[in-house]
Amino acid sequence: MSMGGWRYVAASVIGTSHEKTGAACQDANDCRIYASSAGEKVLVAAVADGAGSAVCGGEGAAATCRALLGLIDEHFGSGRTVEQVTKDKVASWIATIQNLLAEEAKAVSRERRDFACTILGLIVGESCTACLQVGDGVIVLADSEEHAYGHVFWPDRGEYANTTHFVTEDGTVEHLQFEFINRRVVEAALLTDGLQTIALNYQQRTAHEPFFKGLFAPLRTAKDGCSRELSDSLAAFLSSPRVNEKTDDDKTLVLASRIDAGLATPAV
Repeated sequence: MSMGGWRYVAASVIGTSHEKTGAACQDANDCRIYASSAGEKVLVAAVADGAGSAVCGGEGAAATCRALLGLIDEHFGSGRTVEQVTKDKVASWIATIQNLLAEEAKAVSRERRDFACTILGLIVGESCTACLQVGDGVIVLADSEEHAYGHVFWPDRGEYANTTHFVTEDGTVEHLQFEFINRRVVEAALLTDGLQTIALNYQQRTAHEPFFKGLFAPLRTAKDGCSRELSDSLAAFLSSPRVNEKTDDDKTLVLASRIDAGLATPAV
C-alpha cells in the first residue's frame, strides 16, 4: 500500500460545565512533524488535561505539552531516533517536566501540585511508534494491515472514583505507562477524558470504531501537515450540542493520518 505524508488536525474546547462557571478550558495539545537525522518524517503529538482541582491546571497542561515536545525536539536534534525512545528516557523527560512546572509554580507563588495535569504522548516513525501516558485519556492507533482502531492503554484511574494520576505527583514514574510498537502505524488519535464516553465502548473495553472512522474520513483527503480548516471544523463538532449532551467536560482530540485518500477504506 502506498502512503502519503502526515495530515493532522487538533482541537481543545471548553466544556459546558466550565462555561457556566466562567472558568477557562483546562485541556491543551501540541502536534508537529519532525525530520529525523535519517530523513524520515516523524509525527509527534501531546495532549494534556489539567486537574479540575488544580488552580493552574490549564497552565500546567499547556506547559507540559510544550515541554514534552521540546524534549522530543532535543532528542531528534541530537541525532537520536524513534527506536532510541525508551521508558527510562521518557521517565527522565517526566522528571524534567516536573522541575519545569515547579519553577513555573514558584514564579507565581504557587505549589507544583497547583499545575497538576495528565499527559499523553505519541512519537510515530516510519516503522515503529513510542507511546507514553500518565493518567486518563486515550491513545488510539490503526496499523497498515487492518484499519481496526485499538487503544494502547486503558484510561488510568486513581485509587478513588473519578480520580486519576498526574504528572506533578511524587512517584509519577510508578504510574507512567509506556509501550514501544514495532509495526507501521498509519492513523492515530489522542483524546482527553472528556471524550472517553463517546470514543470508547466500556462494556467491551474497545475503541468505538464508528466514531473514529467518521472523523478520519475527511482528513484523508487533506494536504500534508496541519489542516486549519478541518481543525476549526473539529472544534465546532466538539462544541456541538450533539457532543455536549453526552459530556460537559473540556474536550481535546488530535487526529493524524498518512493513508492516501484514494486507497483508504471508506468510512461507514
